[in-house]
Amino acid sequence: MVIFTNCLSETADEGCLKVANSLIKRIKKASPDVTVVSYERKSGLSDVHVKSNKLLLTWELIKMLRSKNEEVLFIPFPAKSSAMFLRILILSLIAPKKTRVLLTQITEIGAAARVFARLCNAEFLVLSETANGKLEGFIKPNKIKRIRAGVDTERFVPAEKHRVAEIKKKYGLSPDRPVVLHVGHMNEGRNVSELMKFSEEYQIVLVTSTLTKNEEDKQLKAKLSGCSNIKIIDEYIPEISEIYQMADVYFFPVVEEGNCIDVPLSCLEAAACNKPVVTTEFGEMKEFKGKGGFFFIDSFEPEKLESLINEALECEKEDIRSAVSHYDWNCAVNSILNF
Repeated sequence: MVIFTNCLSETADEGCLKVANSLIKRIKKASPDVTVVSYERKSGLSDVHVKSNKLLLTWELIKMLRSKNEEVLFIPFPAKSSAMFLRILILSLIAPKKTRVLLTQITEIGAAARVFARLCNAEFLVLSETANGKLEGFIKPNKIKRIRAGVDTERFVPAEKHRVAEIKKKYGLSPDRPVVLHVGHMNEGRNVSELMKFSEEYQIVLVTSTLTKNEEDKQLKAKLSGCSNIKIIDEYIPEISEIYQMADVYFFPVVEEGNCIDVPLSCLEAAACNKPVVTTEFGEMKEFKGKGGFFFIDSFEPEKLESLINEALECEKEDIRSAVSHYDWNCAVNSILNF
């Protein structure tokens, strides 16, 4: 198999890049004869890097795929649906064997994209039931497979109380006050301005992506920085697991499509650390309704938000981690290799 992608990066702290990096590492381990071909972004994970235009129509790519004569797994960086499905169509035509596509994020699918999708001879892997439903309207169900993916359950583990206190001190926080955490982009689409509604009773930690640092909303950052109880961490953290371990509650306020991949990895990572998750019904998060440790936002009024946070803080005995165990990356790898 050839894995073809523009989602590889040395510092994968963005959803789509994290999915690609995490899956490819494990696929290569499970099946060493897989060839990883990158374009646009370079990484030590790739075996071959090719130059390609926006339409993927370059002789270098065509020649490489023809010489390999193997099935292709395409993992594209999210883009407008018409452009993305046109690239998928072209790739399915130039690849000598079956093309499969892992779509990490699906937004509104326009008429042109639907035509390209119907014409292409590709199969699709999606990360949520919501995404599955969008594709089923114009792609045969037997060409779509939903996979559960998103967390390294060996890396993201619960921490003892004394360790939680140590990590809080390490990051300049009081061990005696609750920490509410969000990890994501610094833009209005992530709805992070809701963090400003919390009272001084809570220590708010916002960890932002270094990949999109040049695109961050400066005005929003200034407003958030002006709140005395909000701490912004805008540098790459290799040991990101300890950030989740020090949190008392994980807060995910994203509502609008296109502002996160279909399965919010940060929610899964927090839950794997046995932290309660206060979330909207975005994408795959709907699947956790009714499960212990997951609290769903029905209003962003300050009083109701704080009430929900306080309810989450009281669920210490819940086994939240078990709800995400089957979202481990290794389970996803098995699903992909057995498709």
